[in-house]
Amino acid sequence: MNSKNKIFVVDDDITLLKVMEELLMEYYEVSLAKSGHQAVRFLEKGGQPDLILLDIDMPDMDGFETLLKLRAVKSETEVPVIYLTGLCNSDSEAYGLCLGAVDYIRKPVVRDVLLARISLNLTHAQNRRQLDMLKKNQAGIGGFQPDKLLQMKQRLTKTEFAVATLVAQGYTNEEVSRMLNYSPAYVKKVVSRVFDRLDIGKRSEIKPFFI
Repeated sequence: MNSKNKIFVVDDDITLLKVMEELLMEYYEVSLAKSGHQAVRFLEKGGQPDLILLDIDMPDMDGFETLLKLRAVKSETEVPVIYLTGLCNSDSEAYGLCLGAVDYIRKPVVRDVLLARISLNLTHAQNRRQLDMLKKNQAGIGGFQPDKLLQMKQRLTKTEFAVATLVAQGYTNEEVSRMLNYSPAYVKKVVSRVFDRLDIGKRSEIKPFFI
C-alpha cells in the first residue's frame, strides 16, 4: 500500500486549522501553519508536502504573495496548491490560477468536496511526475533504446514500467519510493513482480531490457 500523502494547511483561522486537521488526519499526514511567513519557513526548513491548502485572505502576507514565495523556495518541484477562499470573485480566482494554483475550494469547506479535490489533484501530480520521467527516458536518458522502452511498456503495467525504468538507472527502492510517492515496501513488491514478469533474479538484470 502507498504511504500517506502529506498535506500542508495554511490559514490564519486557528479554528479552521483544527477542523481541517480533524477532517484530513484519517487519510493524510497533516501539517499546519497559521501565516504565510510560517508556511515559507516550513519549506525552508525542509518540509516536503505533497499538496498545500492555502487560504487567500490572510493578514500581512495574503495567499497570492505566499504562493509566490513558496514557489521561490520549491521552484524545482512544484507542489500542487489549492486555494481555500470565501471570496466569490472571478478575477481573484483567475489571478490565483495564473500564479500557479491548481484549484479552488470554497469556504465553508464541505468534507466530501475537500477530500475529492485533494485526491484528484494528488493523482494529477503523480501522473505528471511519471510522465516527466517517461519523457526523459524516451529522450535517451540512461542510454535507453526507444524500441526496448516500447516493448517494456507493452509487457509491464504502468506502475511496473515506471519502477523498472528507475531501477534500471540504478535507483534504490528508497529513492524510487520518494520519486513516485510510493512506500518502500510497495516498491519492493513491485520490483518483485517485475522480476517474475521478466524471469530474472536480481536488480542488475533489469537494465539489459532497456538498453
